[in-house]
Amino acid sequence: MNIIEKIKESRRHKEEEDRVFETIEEIIDEREERGEQHLVDARELPMLKNLFRLRDVRVKDIMIPRVDISAADVNMTPSAFCKYVLKEKFTRYPVYETSLDNVVGVIHVKDILFCLIQKKRCVLKKIMTPQVLFISPAMRALDLLKEMQSNQIQMAIVVDEHGGTDGIVSLEDILEVLVGEIDDEHDDPEELLTRVDAQTIRASAKAKLADFEKIVGEVASKEEREDIETLGGWVVQWVGRVPAKGEVVIHPKTKLKFLILSSTPSHIQRMEITNFLVKEEAADNK
Repeated sequence: MNIIEKIKESRRHKEEEDRVFETIEEIIDEREERGEQHLVDARELPMLKNLFRLRDVRVKDIMIPRVDISAADVNMTPSAFCKYVLKEKFTRYPVYETSLDNVVGVIHVKDILFCLIQKKRCVLKKIMTPQVLFISPAMRALDLLKEMQSNQIQMAIVVDEHGGTDGIVSLEDILEVLVGEIDDEHDDPEELLTRVDAQTIRASAKAKLADFEKIVGEVASKEEREDIETLGGWVVQWVGRVPAKGEVVIHPKTKLKFLILSSTPSHIQRMEITNFLVKEEAADNK
């Protein structure tokens, strides 16, 4: 099969896939309009709708940008790497030689752990996985998911038009588009809300709304607190959509200003909040 035939075949499969998604969406919309809820379980519906959104999500929408990448130098000693792991707290790391633009492998914490347990000489270059998947930021997340599944790969390196490292995408990043942010057992609840200064808070979208209100005072209505637990869920509710990365939204009632630091098409990840009066100060001024 020549290149032209391959392009035609790929396009044909894409068109067939789109038609299937569109048909399912139409059926669900029609059933919902008629009040028929038994077609899809209420708990499954949000995930199914996120699956439809995944068609239009590109790698650039969900990747971890270069500035936030935690990576290991191929010449790191086992001791230095272990200290780095304790600091960064991830399980997989891209391994680079000379610079981050030259990723030569991926290492899992268990690889070096097994090496140390067996008391072998640990050299990152020898124990890392040399297979690296390089992808374009314009690649569809759905296509990347298929690629990762077929090649049993958990992490991909996003490269720009010049071949430099632009970011990374893990399997978890794609799954979070479907199911929302996945809590890690090592996530520190205290780090979900961080006071930067007297007038700035950096927050994870999964921080509890009640904990946020302990700092700034009551901002949500009684009805909102009954229906929503997380800060991110509350923001999405009053905005009416998922704000994009870099967007600033202002709560109409309290005038709290939210700068979206990172988000995916289906949920907010991190944000910076300003323009608030801390709870203690609010009490003093009453």
